[in-house]
Amino acid sequence: MTISTKLSIGIAWCLAWGERPKPQFDLSELQTIRQALKEGKSIPAAIQPFLEQAQKIDNLKFPDTAEKLRQTFEGLQQENPQAWNTRIGLVYGGATKIKGYVFEAAKLQDIRGASALLDRINLIDLPAFFGKLPESRRYTAHCEQVKEWLDNCFPADADNLKLSDALIPQLIIYSTGGNILAFCPAAYVHHLANAIERRYTEQTLTANSCAVGDTFKLLELRFGLLRDPIEEIPWLEWYKQKCHEPLVEAYFGRPESEEDKAELFENRKSFNELAGKLAAQFNHRRSGNDLPGSERPSRRHPPMFETHPYLKRDEGDCRSAIFHATELPNEPWFSEALARKRIIGQISKKEQEREWYERTKLEWQTGEVESWVKKFERFLLRRKYYAGFSDSGIQQARSLTEIGNASNGFVAYIYADGNNMGGYIQKIKTPADYAQFSEDIFEATESSVYEALQHLKPHKLNGLSGKEHQHRNGAVIHPFEIITIGGDDVLLIVSSRTKVIDTV
Repeated sequence: MTISTKLSIGIAWCLAWGERPKPQFDLSELQTIRQALKEGKSIPAAIQPFLEQAQKIDNLKFPDTAEKLRQTFEGLQQENPQAWNTRIGLVYGGATKIKGYVFEAAKLQDIRGASALLDRINLIDLPAFFGKLPESRRYTAHCEQVKEWLDNCFPADADNLKLSDALIPQLIIYSTGGNILAFCPAAYVHHLANAIERRYTEQTLTANSCAVGDTFKLLELRFGLLRDPIEEIPWLEWYKQKCHEPLVEAYFGRPESEEDKAELFENRKSFNELAGKLAAQFNHRRSGNDLPGSERPSRRHPPMFETHPYLKRDEGDCRSAIFHATELPNEPWFSEALARKRIIGQISKKEQEREWYERTKLEWQTGEVESWVKKFERFLLRRKYYAGFSDSGIQQARSLTEIGNASNGFVAYIYADGNNMGGYIQKIKTPADYAQFSEDIFEATESSVYEALQHLKPHKLNGLSGKEHQHRNGAVIHPFEIITIGGDDVLLIVSSRTKVIDTV
């Protein structure tokens, strides 16, 4: 199934559902449709008429006058007035102030755990809201727990069905790079946005997140924001007269020639304009401001903790400590937020000293998590990388000291970011192109990191001293740490004597 077909099914689902909290078809038929879509069977008859309309939007010719736009809309309305007048929900959200959360603690284990937790929410938990399972079966039980959490937090009531009943995998445009963009039935926009923010807060306790949503008509997915009545919208002929005014130029871009005017206007008046509106609302809400006319408070689930001056602080000196892990090296004090980072960091690296977390008596379930280094191991051309070592005995570095052991105590931080991604995104016109671009960038970024890291060689630790490290002498490790691969940016820590710096 192509990306375009998948998203067309998602759009058709929203149109068939309608704008009310309860769908236009009965619940038994809803379950039949969901199961058919999940198993990849033929499209159910209940949404087939809406699918035919949804598939037309990408083939509509861009009108050069407002009158032609009106004629196009009226012609489509005659075919299926319900489809072209029903509003569709679109939600955008994700973590914010990420570096402040990830690097709040100084230890590599805590940095790794914080990054892995955010990655799991973005790549596993949020898609699980929609019933989308990852390729790896290791997350099957975790995704069931996520669905149970969603049903408990957003249950059915007298006016609404469960949020999970309104969501299907085909609604997701992308969920990578720390953000998610997805369609949903119009009545559940705020529910989904609240669920995204709540998931981040309940899982991390202290990470900031933000999610916003709005509703749009089907024609707006092709021609951008429209007015009602449609004939009153300023269109191409208006833009050609006003294109050099400062506000218009800031919104559409600066045309260099007459041909540029039509291109810039068409690039902006597309799905890109809807995504741009949500991005603006996202930044507005992230700053703590109320959105005009919105029913949601400015911060739905803010992470807040006490700062009492006379209580014992955790190892990062950020929050009140709740547990003293005497069995760990240096006997650290943990707050609950820091404890979650540390245990997730240990799980991602398959460390065995995890009994301390059970003694905390905390109810939070750690679940499954996989590190980027583990994914790198599956990528490797083993004979070349593992030359001289057995791949089964190679471990992941537990600290910066171990990474630096491969280069006389020095490490290198590598940060890479895509160039002019914003300029390219401004030319994307359809939801399918957004989905394809996100998928391509994520795969290209991930593979480029792995291609660079394969130039390294495993390192046998030696000369380590101190209670925390001396028992590790003789262990063979990967001399690097992948902190994050998100969207178009990458953060790595490697031994300083390496080709990776030049390769990346």
